[in-house]
Amino acid sequence: MKLFNFLKMHGLENDFVIILLDEETSITPRMIQNLSNRKTGIGCDLVVFLKNNKTDLADVSALFYNADGSEAQICGNALRCIGKFFFKKLNKKNIVVETNAGFIDLEEVRDKKISVDMGVPKFDWQKIPLSANLDTRNLHMSSKYLNDGFALNLGNPHLIFFVDELDSRKLSPNFLNIAKQPIFPDGINISAVKVLSRDRISILTFERGVGLTHACGSGACASVIASNKLNFCDKSVNVLMKGGELVIEISDDNHIFMIGHAEEVFEGQVDITKFKKKNEKK
Repeated sequence: MKLFNFLKMHGLENDFVIILLDEETSITPRMIQNLSNRKTGIGCDLVVFLKNNKTDLADVSALFYNADGSEAQICGNALRCIGKFFFKKLNKKNIVVETNAGFIDLEEVRDKKISVDMGVPKFDWQKIPLSANLDTRNLHMSSKYLNDGFALNLGNPHLIFFVDELDSRKLSPNFLNIAKQPIFPDGINISAVKVLSRDRISILTFERGVGLTHACGSGACASVIASNKLNFCDKSVNVLMKGGELVIEISDDNHIFMIGHAEEVFEGQVDITKFKKKNEKK
C-alpha cells in the first residue's frame, strides 16, 4: 500500500483535495469521483495532483480534475491554495506553476493575499472553443433568465450573462440547459453577473463537471473581462460571491490578475489506489 500526502484547502469555500505525487500513478475518472464524494471520500469540488517539475521553468506542475472526473485546464482558486502551500514550503514569495493552460505566476502580496497571473484571455471562437463561427461578445442565446452571452477562454471556456437579480433557484435550470448546448464541444463554465458599480460586481457560477460553487476564480476573472469589454466596469473590480470576495485587475498588457486569500483545512495521507474501484453498496 502506497500512501500519498494530501492537503484539504479552500479558496472562498471552493474546496480542493491537493495530492502530492512523488511517483507516477494512473489517474482515472472513477478515482476522482470517489475522492470527491463528500460521504464516502475526502470530499471536494476539485482534485489537484502536484508533481515536482523536471525543468527550470517552473517550481511545480499541476493537474486539475473536476468532481465528475473530467479534466480542467486551470483553476484560479486552487492555484491560490497551491501558492500558499509552496510559499511556505520553499520559503519564497513568488513561484511558477506549470499547467495544461501554460505557466502561471503566483506572488504573495499585501496582507498575505495571493496574486495569480491568469494570463491573457482568448476571444476567438475556435480557441474558446465553439462549434461555429459566432460573435463571441453576443451569442444571442435566449432563455427565461439568461440572454445574449459573452464567451471567452481564460484557461477554461467561460460564458457570461448579465442579470438584474442573482437567484440560484431561478438560474440553475437555465445554467443546465445552456451547458448542454452542442455549440460548446468542451463544455462551458457559466456565470451570471449583477453589476453593482464601476468597481464592484456580484456573480453566481455554474462550473462544468461540478455545478454551482460558492466561488469560482476563473469565473470571477471572466466576468470582469466581459464587464470591462462592454464598458460596465473599470479595470480593477471587487467580485462578490457566496464564499467571499476577490479583487480582479486587468493590466495595461491585458493580463488578468486575481487577488485573494487561501485557507488550509487539514492534511493527511491517503491510498489513492483504493479509490479507483467502483463504490458498491453493502
